[in-house]
Amino acid sequence: MALPAPFALVDFDTVASTNDEAMRLAGQGVPAWTVVRAVSQSAGRGRRGKSFASPAGNSYTSFILRPQGGPERAAQIALVAGLAVAEAIDLQAPDLPRPQCKWPNDVLVGAHKVCGILVEASSSGENVDHVIVGIGINLVSHPEIPGHRIADLAHLGAPGIGRDAMLASLAGRLHARCQLWQTGGFAALRAAWLDRAAGLGRMVRIEDGPRILSGQLRDIDEEGALVLIGPGTARQRVVSGSLFLEDAA
Repeated sequence: MALPAPFALVDFDTVASTNDEAMRLAGQGVPAWTVVRAVSQSAGRGRRGKSFASPAGNSYTSFILRPQGGPERAAQIALVAGLAVAEAIDLQAPDLPRPQCKWPNDVLVGAHKVCGILVEASSSGENVDHVIVGIGINLVSHPEIPGHRIADLAHLGAPGIGRDAMLASLAGRLHARCQLWQTGGFAALRAAWLDRAAGLGRMVRIEDGPRILSGQLRDIDEEGALVLIGPGTARQRVVSGSLFLEDAA
């Protein structure tokens, strides 16, 4: 398949990890918006070192970005990518329930996780040299993990979405959203993100290593942090961790 400028597609059959291949290429100086894609991964991984099942038929891509700014700002790219994925799924599967974004980087359809996003960065001093945005979307299959609600788009009622079609929509939405973020920060995307935010107004739990927080998910601020209202109406700002909803893992 051919992608329009500024994209350059590097296609593989099987790799250990598209993020690893993208990181290697980024270190060699390939330009931003190089996209690494594979039919399957033998050692895919997710956040916090979790394995990521990667059989053939689903969409596995890693985008090389070279944003301006330091690591704290670059961390917002996970939120940008989640919004772009949700919009791409909307384009390819308009009859499914509207995709939602679960902070910081999961995408849910009908309360089921259908996408995993892994953002990895390389820094030079105070500036980020490149960011790898790995995106796996369950098109035709999904893993069964006890205690987690996971699905694929075909299972949910949208069969026949090909890897090429999904990549075309995903690339377009990610580029548009990154351009807006680069000029206006997360504040420029905040309204669109809140419009899709899973769990907004509900009681949630945050696990960040040994630290566990709970409260009502009240807001996401202009820097992409969660705002919880905890016991005694205490306001808590959360910048890292895993979010757990009552009815979605």
